[in-house]
Amino acid sequence: MISPLLSGAIILSFLLFLRFLSVTPSITRTHRPSSFPSTKKPHIIYILGSGGHTAEMLSLISSCNSRYKRTYMISRGDALSAKKAAAFESTSTSTSAPYDILEIPRARLVGQSWLSTPWTCAACLVGCVRAFARVGLPDVVVCNGPGSAVVVVGVCFFCKFLGLCRTRIIYVESFARVRSLSLSGKLLYAFTDRFIVQWPRLVEKYRRAEYHGILI
Repeated sequence: MISPLLSGAIILSFLLFLRFLSVTPSITRTHRPSSFPSTKKPHIIYILGSGGHTAEMLSLISSCNSRYKRTYMISRGDALSAKKAAAFESTSTSTSAPYDILEIPRARLVGQSWLSTPWTCAACLVGCVRAFARVGLPDVVVCNGPGSAVVVVGVCFFCKFLGLCRTRIIYVESFARVRSLSLSGKLLYAFTDRFIVQWPRLVEKYRRAEYHGILI
């Protein structure tokens, strides 16, 4: 006979599984997000990264509305991305809302052993939690490949699972990825609300991907 404790654990596990399914975009196949209410100024996080990610991201968002609250997340020690973000904001011609540039620990260093990666990912996770405690959970996260984006999106997805936010995740694959997705893209593919690629060949391989031409 199944004990009440075991029965409760089974029911709870089933309910948690249903909740996971309900917030996973690749499973629910939700409609494309509608626009934000006019009374609300959305908070958007842009994840910047070295190796060309920052240049691509700033090119992508060059025509975005700067009246929204913006937070640029960069990896610790990436002074160049911080300077580029500040320079980008200084050239904005429209009335701008305040913006933040926040550092978080790197999820993985270039050439780092995979055995030590869990430790740096854990440090990155703690940094993300502290950053969100400071600026609040975002309405939208836009990322294009840095390893730290996986951790940031993971934290947002977990908060969405708990019902703390309704963050929309937009992933734009790097222009350099012509035939296959980056590791970050593969890891985040199922958890994004919009997954955008810049080469038509990728749409043929990944059914959830969207192709709107070259965006940078």
